[in-house]
Amino acid sequence: MFPANHTSYIRALYKNILAEGSLFFDDRSRIYIRDRARLTFKEYKSCTDIERIKNKIKEARKKLHRIEQANRGKQKSAYKILLEVYGRRGKVRHSLLYPYLHQFKPEDFKLPEPFVPHVPHTAPPPPLCPPLCALITQHLGKRLEPELPVPAFKPLHPGRKANLLWKHRSMLLDRVQVPLPFETLCELETKAGAAANHPVSLAVLGRGGPRWDEFYYVYERNPNITHLSPHLTAFVPQSRLARSQTVADIRSPYSAPSKPSVLDYLEQDELKDKKGPKLLPFSQRYDERQKRRLYRRLLSEIPCITMFTGNTLWNQGTNYRISKSNWAVKGVTQVLMDVPSAEVIDSTLNKNKRKKK
Repeated sequence: MFPANHTSYIRALYKNILAEGSLFFDDRSRIYIRDRARLTFKEYKSCTDIERIKNKIKEARKKLHRIEQANRGKQKSAYKILLEVYGRRGKVRHSLLYPYLHQFKPEDFKLPEPFVPHVPHTAPPPPLCPPLCALITQHLGKRLEPELPVPAFKPLHPGRKANLLWKHRSMLLDRVQVPLPFETLCELETKAGAAANHPVSLAVLGRGGPRWDEFYYVYERNPNITHLSPHLTAFVPQSRLARSQTVADIRSPYSAPSKPSVLDYLEQDELKDKKGPKLLPFSQRYDERQKRRLYRRLLSEIPCITMFTGNTLWNQGTNYRISKSNWAVKGVTQVLMDVPSAEVIDSTLNKNKRKKK
């Protein structure tokens, strides 16, 4: 069923993902790449669907190419990896959003009744918890409910009304960004250049996101967010060796056949002369300044919220404040909001003003 070199190619692809992932500069990203690679390859180890295998190989090669580009100094690829690892997209984002929707509900929580009795598909979406409502209205800048059309000659059909409400809710949940655990946010600020016990850091201000032990303790073994746990003790050490041969040098068994050329035979002769793949010393592609800039850019995508716990998630009447880290990259309008008072400006201008002779 499978080609003769199927097993060797999958093994080479897996080893290259682990090898390239161990070269990435972020410690939690190295854990995430290792765990996701192990889980995905183990999940599809016994799969017999060729089309499914082809799609997964294509996805794995795409991920590997992104990691290779990031390790070679391409900051755009490195930033995309950080976005996925820290829950701004993909499975990590869904896992961080899950407790806001399905956990810590009060005992008297009830689903809304359908618009038409005994017709379940006409039921509107359930209410959202107050912190998620604050993130949607303040950070995302969207309304919780859409503006429904008003027909001229007849009332809006209950089924269409429910569909419009669910469509708007799906759009909100696809776009809203939830904060990271408090401990992870403080760690990101430190990586972005924040000094210990700085007066405007999140650790001193006491805001940013829910603490891990008070909100995400139920998902301690979730493979999608395990790398964000503050209780990790065994980190993946950053490798100092880079392989000279990558999986790009090996032809995929499922790729379309190409026309033979003289270059192919010359490359095969060169490979025969080589004794095997060499290990080259790893050279750091990012200095400390570039790392800080990447982390600051990442912090601009992460909202900070007033602290809450799982027990207070559904408490009504709390005024949640949404903000961003003081180490996040700010635009011109946000920088101008931090202009000092008029007295400070006048005193500064008077001191710098030259006296007329």
